[in-house]
Amino acid sequence: MSRDFPTNVAAALIADHVATVTFVKLEFSSGTLYLHNSIGTYTWGSQNWLGVGDLGDISAIEEGAEVSPYKITLSLSGIDSTISNAALNEDYYMRPVTLYIGALDANDDLLANPTEIWAGFMDQMNVSLGAEKGDDIALIAESELAKFDRASNRKYTDANQQTAFSGDLFFGFLKDIEGAKIQWGSPGNEGTAGRGQDRHHTEYENPRMHH
Repeated sequence: MSRDFPTNVAAALIADHVATVTFVKLEFSSGTLYLHNSIGTYTWGSQNWLGVGDLGDISAIEEGAEVSPYKITLSLSGIDSTISNAALNEDYYMRPVTLYIGALDANDDLLANPTEIWAGFMDQMNVSLGAEKGDDIALIAESELAKFDRASNRKYTDANQQTAFSGDLFFGFLKDIEGAKIQWGSPGNEGTAGRGQDRHHTEYENPRMHH
């Protein structure tokens, strides 16, 4: 898909040489982590984004014309206690993940606020503690399109509807019509829906027919 990059960023991205930084926002239930794959700390969007040692590598981002739940893998290395605690103790499943890309000038400053390039949800987190190079996490995230392939596990009942939309009457009379047999156009039937012959039928004579 096309990206709405600022003019100066778009020009930098098509140049022969360009320095870019990828930013990742991980929205855990206890708080949001703001990371990037460069060195130091960048401040934008009223947030401080922490550099390498927290976010190590990002797999290639796939896109296509068809509706497909593309995945990405985020490799977090040299993690601190904040990230490791989130990985080990929090229910991270289906928590939001957002990726941004920014371009740098000759002084390694951002040319503009980074642009969102991918959004999805945390799916699987593999943790390796005490590894040779420190603690590592491989976070697999699915794109938002994965929702199309995932069952909602909703039931078409009034009780289930009330948990989501209290007071809604959409399924309120479902139990009353369960097993009902509707015979369309059957005369003299109390359960008839539609119209076969009217029970109270009035005949009108045309006076022109009588001489």
